[in-house]
Amino acid sequence: MGEDGQGRRPPRRRRQAPARRRRRLTPRLDLIRLDGGRRHRRPPPRRPPLPHSDRVRDPPLRTPLELEAAASQAFAAEYGGRAEVAARAPGRVELLGNHTDYNGGLVMAAAVDRYTAVVGRARPGGEGRVYAANFEGSARFPLAEIERGPVGTWPNYVKGVVWALQEALGAELTGGFETAIAGEVPLGAGLSSSASLQAAVAFFLLQAGIAPGKVVDQYVGEGSDSALMDLAMVLRRSENAFVGVSSGLLDQFSSLFGREDHALFLDCQSLEFARVPLGSPGPAIVVCDSKTSRKLADGMYNRRFAECNAVVEHFKARKGGDAVHLLRDISLAELEEAWDDLDPTCRRRARHVLTENERVREGVAALRGGDLKRFGSLISASHASSRDDFENSSPALDALVEAAEEAPGFLGGKLSGAGWAGCTVNLVEPARAEEFAEAVRGGYFRRMNVPPDVHVCRAADGASGRRLVD
Repeated sequence: MGEDGQGRRPPRRRRQAPARRRRRLTPRLDLIRLDGGRRHRRPPPRRPPLPHSDRVRDPPLRTPLELEAAASQAFAAEYGGRAEVAARAPGRVELLGNHTDYNGGLVMAAAVDRYTAVVGRARPGGEGRVYAANFEGSARFPLAEIERGPVGTWPNYVKGVVWALQEALGAELTGGFETAIAGEVPLGAGLSSSASLQAAVAFFLLQAGIAPGKVVDQYVGEGSDSALMDLAMVLRRSENAFVGVSSGLLDQFSSLFGREDHALFLDCQSLEFARVPLGSPGPAIVVCDSKTSRKLADGMYNRRFAECNAVVEHFKARKGGDAVHLLRDISLAELEEAWDDLDPTCRRRARHVLTENERVREGVAALRGGDLKRFGSLISASHASSRDDFENSSPALDALVEAAEEAPGFLGGKLSGAGWAGCTVNLVEPARAEEFAEAVRGGYFRRMNVPPDVHVCRAADGASGRRLVD
């Protein structure tokens, strides 16, 4: 257990024996994410595993075509007639590069096979109409004067894409549209449902032919990467400037650039990128939800940003403002040389970021060499660094990682996203993914008396669109 600020160990919480409970099925939530040190190890209590009768499987996932069909059915019920265009985009997971993006660092991620589908058609006039099937909610807005709705509401993500695309193109869409949206990217599971929604909406508008001067073929196939990167920047502006969520480029980049059985590398400073093979078949990417609230992380993200920036300011004074802009501009050797002159907390935050950049470099090399075990060990090393130096883990996240380490097929695991709550991501031998998932469910329940949600995913292709009616 960690120590408090006065050097005292906090008292241990007494736990009651777990009551027998029925496992709650993971709800099919979709569309958007509504938000925006020392090892906390506890010896696992001696508890029996979940009884077999309590092990209820999650409902089977719908294929992308089944998801489009569900959206099309909702479209017909809401508007009448048939949808003419469909688009879909995947969620994503961070594999390596925790809290490196805003420090100008390196990141590895993967698009995963959890999708948002948008179907619809162009219509005369200057109005956008949107229906969210799973939320059973709708919105309308004029294209000429798009206004932000209440904070945290899903229509803002759709409006924001239209707003940012029109700003980038310097012209209004050539017509209105009506759409229905359905998806299976879980809310709050660290899979970036917001970027999935944004990318699907963007590809719908391109496929529908109402983005002035643009055709969807520019964003598909060989030679499309430059256009996709431009679109990723537009979508990030949509989230930053319209929705009001501060984020890097990784989420939108991953949803657009994904490739089946590939990881994605991104240099957040130069925007250099690569698709790196995970093998064929690739490993399972298993996301485990601790069922702890992300509200626990309120304020911590900005605090870490300030702590990293304090190190940057030290080196600016030492080397000059032109030489240092971000932590990326400082070497690990320079950090170690200045170690005694830096704040003890801030220097550990910087060490995590700089060593994480090295783990990304080594991870790319490991995958290119076909060494999946080495890549998995780097993922686990990332969690140790987050836990000990960046201190953005938690007892629940550590318990998930510990349960995963004991499970069959485990290759590596770490906290995902901002940390402090939420989820872990694990690389798992594909043939043992379901066995792994069941073991983690039982191991986490024994430790925390809470059944986690577990999502077994695979690396998937990025956003796409197609016509439903010729």
